[in-house]
Parts: sequence; structure tokens; C-alpha cells
Amino acid sequence: MESYLGPFIITALISCGLTYYVKALAQKFKLADYPSPRKIHTKPTPRLGGVAIVLAFFIVIVGYELASTRLNFAPFKVWFFDKHLLGAVLGAIILLIVGIWDDIRGIKPWKKLFWHFVAASFVVLFGIGIDYLRIPGGGHIDLNSLMIPVTFLGKYHFTYAVFGDTLTILWIVLLINTLNFLDGLDGLASGVSIIAAISIFFLSLSLGQPGAALLAAIFAGSVSGFLPWNFNPARIFLGDSGSMFLGYMLGVLSVIAGGKVATALLILGIPLLDVVWVVLRRIFKGQNPFTADKFHLHHRLLAAGLTQRQAVIILYIIAAVFGIIAVLAGTTEKIQALWWLLALMAALVIALLILEWRKRRINRA
Repeated sequence: MESYLGPFIITALISCGLTYYVKALAQKFKLADYPSPRKIHTKPTPRLGGVAIVLAFFIVIVGYELASTRLNFAPFKVWFFDKHLLGAVLGAIILLIVGIWDDIRGIKPWKKLFWHFVAASFVVLFGIGIDYLRIPGGGHIDLNSLMIPVTFLGKYHFTYAVFGDTLTILWIVLLINTLNFLDGLDGLASGVSIIAAISIFFLSLSLGQPGAALLAAIFAGSVSGFLPWNFNPARIFLGDSGSMFLGYMLGVLSVIAGGKVATALLILGIPLLDVVWVVLRRIFKGQNPFTADKFHLHHRLLAAGLTQRQAVIILYIIAAVFGIIAVLAGTTEKIQALWWLLALMAALVIALLILEWRKRRINRA
């Protein structure tokens, strides 16, 4: 376990130090998130915190690729990088550039979504994908039954698994947007990401995937170093450069080396259901599905009378409980847990609606 604790601590320390300098630069160039009716914070707060997370992650990853062979996923390397890991890094670089530009100048939601698909496509282009889905009672569904040969840039050839690779791209894009939507309270997206990464770390160890476990530990460390700066009251925000990277890496961690999609689905189940509910609500009302509002679950927790810290801790606890279940349970138990997750979401919504109604009655009185 010491061989994983060291990288976690080193990455956390680098991330924490880099966050200080990124915060100073953001303040110097007035790159702040300013208060508005649809936002919760009441004073300008520096953003671009995700830059510190991504840089810390990259520094440690490159160090390991140069000095050891512990991050091995593919049978060969491209330059000095493991082929699969290189695809993940290239996709992350795309999202970092897009996120920085969006934090500084702003990008229309549909254009951002396009780059989400481009980044996720690099993951499958370099060989990472969902090969099969387990089914209760044993067995699995093969997702590589239909393969199509593809030529890239006229000289690079690979095969595209129609079902597996398409599902992988959609899954990663879904998690990118889920964490982007979840980043509405101080420390919420970063804290839930740490819980998810730690759960994937332990699951990877149990599945005999040391490379995936190390990658999860490094990612968890990069976010843990940032969290003290981001927890309420936040001194710096993730920005899109950070929230998109968190969702992207959780998507990559859940598919690299295989066997962890159900785990991420359980841990992020409440945020995923929240995204589906809010997007459908906006579509039915004739609104842009990416239009920001205050109807997310975490906003409703505040409307019910909870403080930011209370709301965040409640969502931390839910993520941690389902993370433990995901690590310890088998396929059948995970599916049963998903039903419990749906029931919990429904109960939360009903309870919050009742609390909001009572609060409105008291205010009118």
C-alpha cells in the first residue's frame, strides 16, 4: 500500500502548491467568477483551479512514464508513453485548452460538447474501450462483435468497435457533463471525484489491476491537493478547465483495464440522475438543455434550508456509501443497489419538495 500512498501524497502536495500560484495569477489578471442571480457565491472568486489539478496530474504521470513501468496498460509504447495512457493524456490536453478558453472568453455549450466528443474519441482511438458488459447470474455481453476498419490521416489504421467504442465515447461525454453540472457548490465536484477515485482504486486492487490503481491514486491526489482551497468558503473555483477534467478522468478510470463502469455508475448515480432530470425538464419547457439554473439537487438542498457545507457533506456521504457498496458487491448486488439508488433519489426529491413548501409557508406567514 505504501507504493500507492507515496504518489498520492506527492501529487497532492504539487497540486496544493500549484493552486496557490494559479490563484495568484487569476487574481492578477482578474480572471474571476463574478456573482449573478443564478450563482450562489456573493463575491468575485478566482477560477482556473482546474489548471493546477491537471498540471499536477501530468507532472507525476510523465515522471512515472520516464522512470518506471508501473503505468502499463497497452502491449507497447508510443514515444515513451504507454499507448492507452497517451490517448487519455491527449484527450485531457484538449479539454484543458477548451476549458481555459471557456473560463477566460466563454464558449457556446454546443461547441464545448463537440470538443467533449473529440477528447473522448482520442481515448478509443488509442485502444481504451468497453469490451463487454456483465450480466446478473454470470456471463457477459460482447460489445466487440461488430468491428469496422478505419484509416486515420491516411496512414494510421485501426478497427472501430461499433458498440463498445460508441458506448465508451458516450459514457465519457456523459461523465464530463455530469461533473460540470455538479460543480455548483464549494468543494462538491472535487470531493465527490476523490471519493469515486478512491473507490476505483480499491476496486482496481481487488481486480488485480495495479496500473489502474496507481492512476486512480495519482488522480485522487491531484484533486485532494486542490480541495482545501475549494471547500466552503472557496478561495478558488475549478472552472470548466477543472470540472471537465474530473468527469473525463473518472470516465477513463472506469473503463481503462475494464470492469469499473458499474462502480462509477453507483458512486455518481445521484448526480447522473440529477443531470437527466434537469436536462429533460429544460427540454420539456422548450429551453436550451445547457442553460444554467438553480434546479439541480444541490440547489434544492440549499432551498430547503441547508447550508452549503451541510448539502455538500450529505452528498459526500451518499457517494461514499455507494462507493463502499460498489467495491464490495458483485454484479447482481450492484444492480440491486442501483434500484436502491433510484428509490433514494425519489425520496430525496419528495422530501426536498415538502421542505421547500414548508419553508415558503413560514416565509409567507
